[in-house]
Amino acid sequence: MALTGQKERCVTGIEGLDSILGGGLPRGSLVLVTGVPGVGKTSLALEFAIRGAGMGEKSVVLTTVERPDKLMASVPEFDFFHQGLIDSGMLQFKEVVEFLEGSTISGWPDTRDEFATLGENIAAYITENGVRRVVIDTYHTLFYGIEDDTIGRDLLLSLSESMYANNCTGVLVADAVLGTSIESIIADGVIVLDNYVRRSDLLRTMQVLKMKATSHSRAKYVIDLTTCGVLVTPLLRGGA
Repeated sequence: MALTGQKERCVTGIEGLDSILGGGLPRGSLVLVTGVPGVGKTSLALEFAIRGAGMGEKSVVLTTVERPDKLMASVPEFDFFHQGLIDSGMLQFKEVVEFLEGSTISGWPDTRDEFATLGENIAAYITENGVRRVVIDTYHTLFYGIEDDTIGRDLLLSLSESMYANNCTGVLVADAVLGTSIESIIADGVIVLDNYVRRSDLLRTMQVLKMKATSHSRAKYVIDLTTCGVLVTPLLRGGA
């Protein structure tokens, strides 16, 4: 039960993360999941989308690097996934450039107006199809070769407004350097995945740096990627 004054929660289905956040992500928020390669960002984001589809929330995964069919090839490894989620349309995988089909733009967007069109088309799709969860993997690759960083800012603001207006919760996957990055400033939440060396072991860790509209732990937790999903346990530093 949500506490008085708190926003409705979007239960991620990742038990440890939901516990840290007091019930899930605030509904309608845009959350940045960032970290170095290989720490589980895509696995966490995919579980968020698949769990949502399984709970009856239409979920869309937008890819910018891998083809949807290649990304989908890893999904059956999850015990909680079944093909019916895709067959029913509850879980969809799409390339970002699909949202430029039918426009005068050919290929990858590279101007402010073209990125504005992309944002408008994604927003329209969310509204028209009742989408409740969106994942973009990965966000930064949208802007490779784009020198004007305000284009990325404007698209991010557009996406954030669309999520909020449609009560849709979004996750952006990014290999980002934090600090004063525009993504970490604009995003409603920031979850950092990292590596932690303990003796001869290289552990994956998760830390919620910020999450608007909810109190949360800022401690680091160990995560393990399994067929049952992302498992979260406290990081015990003794004997490091």
